[in-house]
Amino acid sequence: MISYDHYRVFCCAARHRSFSRAAQELLTSQPAVSRSVAALEEQLQCRLFQRTGRGIVLTPEGRRLYEATADACQVLEEAERMMASARALEMGAVRVGTTELAMRYVLIEAIGRFQRQYPGVKFRVSSHSTAAALESLREGEADLAVVPAPSEAPSGLQREGLLSFQDIFIAGRPFTARKGEVLSLRDLAGYPLICLTPETTSRQFLEQLYRRHGLTVTADMEVTTADLVLPLVREGLGVGFLPQLLAREAVAAGEVFPLIVREAVPRRQVCLVTDPVRPRSRAAEGFVAFLRREKWRDGAAPARSSLAGGK
Repeated sequence: MISYDHYRVFCCAARHRSFSRAAQELLTSQPAVSRSVAALEEQLQCRLFQRTGRGIVLTPEGRRLYEATADACQVLEEAERMMASARALEMGAVRVGTTELAMRYVLIEAIGRFQRQYPGVKFRVSSHSTAAALESLREGEADLAVVPAPSEAPSGLQREGLLSFQDIFIAGRPFTARKGEVLSLRDLAGYPLICLTPETTSRQFLEQLYRRHGLTVTADMEVTTADLVLPLVREGLGVGFLPQLLAREAVAAGEVFPLIVREAVPRRQVCLVTDPVRPRSRAAEGFVAFLRREKWRDGAAPARSSLAGGK
């Protein structure tokens, strides 16, 4: 089998009609180009170039070989340039499975910051429930997932916390009489509850909280996105449960207020989830490394853990 390098040197020399100019393009010496061409001629048992007073010209055999190999060499050289660009994160694509909440807390900012450094990398982001985002990762449809920490997940995936956040209960003007009062979760059961639908991680977290205190969640209004909780609470239609960050501006404006709840509401995490077995593109590896080293608004990432057992 003849080395591809011999064909590459031959095509470069034929294109320039000069061993010296070929050596300059290939970042080598003229004797090295001459040796490579001589080796190819020996293996093919024919002369490929003829020297003239003006340099070199192709022999009839050389012209036939150049016509047969020039396009192939160009394709291979383009492939080499493409791979070099990918290594330098000048190109490539990253597929991310996520949720509305993780998009707001991490991904919008993260993708913006990453693309300012590597504008050639493209993103394909799919927003799902946490379970669907993890399934897309497990099936190889996503390179990584950024989701709230799941209560249950397929085994074999790896989870790393990116930041923690706090959920709160909020109410509007019709409930002003309870502002500043310390309430229990049982007290809240007497008010209309506005929360997300049962398949969401936020709702599952709320149900776990209630079960821990011997209660059951009875939702009067169930919505599919956290965006819809706040306007319903603002209209005085009930008590809402959502991440503190999403209510911050409305609380500062006096449109709603946080309820003081006696029982502690644990903080939650937005997590980076990866499949340690499935290979990722160079662009996806670069984005995973970026997520791991960056600091997010609510603090540094805790230690890595396994999702086995749903923890």
